[in-house]
Amino acid sequence: MEEFFYLRRSTVTQTLQAMEKNGLIRRSSVARDARLKKLELTEAGQSLYVQSKHIFQSMHTMIDSVRDIDQGLRGCLKLGSIYSTISFTLDFLKKYHAEYPNVEYYIRMGTPGDLLKDLSNGDLHVIFLRGTTSEISGSWERILGEETLEVILTESLDPAPGLDYIPIERLRDVPMCLLRSDDLWSYNNYLINECQRNGFSPNVVCQCYDTPMALQMVQSGFGISFLPPALVNIIGSHELYSKPIRGITAKSYPTMMWNSSVMYSGCVKRFIDMFGQ
Repeated sequence: MEEFFYLRRSTVTQTLQAMEKNGLIRRSSVARDARLKKLELTEAGQSLYVQSKHIFQSMHTMIDSVRDIDQGLRGCLKLGSIYSTISFTLDFLKKYHAEYPNVEYYIRMGTPGDLLKDLSNGDLHVIFLRGTTSEISGSWERILGEETLEVILTESLDPAPGLDYIPIERLRDVPMCLLRSDDLWSYNNYLINECQRNGFSPNVVCQCYDTPMALQMVQSGFGISFLPPALVNIIGSHELYSKPIRGITAKSYPTMMWNSSVMYSGCVKRFIDMFGQ
């Protein structure tokens, strides 16, 4: 800390003592060496850290707003997307870039939980996810459309060749590569419940951490999966195709989300104004 912040040891010691006294940090022992102590933020310290980031973001927003008056819209737009909504992200980005070419971009893909955390912490401005409900929970979401979930499969594991749909009873004993049981949108649980309701337990051979892994497993011939059919076009494989399950109308809703409690810079507000209405 002394080297990183160019501070004297006495200054660092006094600062840490004050933070500990105010309940912002705590000391804990290091298992491999009892002489060492590890410093960790308490819950109060983490809360202060997040609030401080928002304050600094607001300061940068004011600076960028003044600069935009003379130089045109600039700044950095930070976007996050899950794999299955990347097409929406890129489509919006192309339209935005055509109007505001001087704005820079930071884009990352991740799991829904990670992206929601980064949005809450202020590390991302706008994220693109999928939900299983069309109800908007607040002014900081926009539903971009809807898709009926379908079986993603290859010809070798198609339980209903010659049909445009799959009767659910044909899924009995077919190996499945589903998203993990704690998946945020519960695609996995929905299909399992429907199979059990029809008198059988599905043959789940793999619980995949994320959508790209599920698609790779399907493409490799390990099993079928239950996902938004748009993924077939995203992955661009001639081996994969999708079929609906007869009588199953589970929906997936691509969603754009932002944090309405944060004061955003001009480039972020313009992006939300263009696509968040």
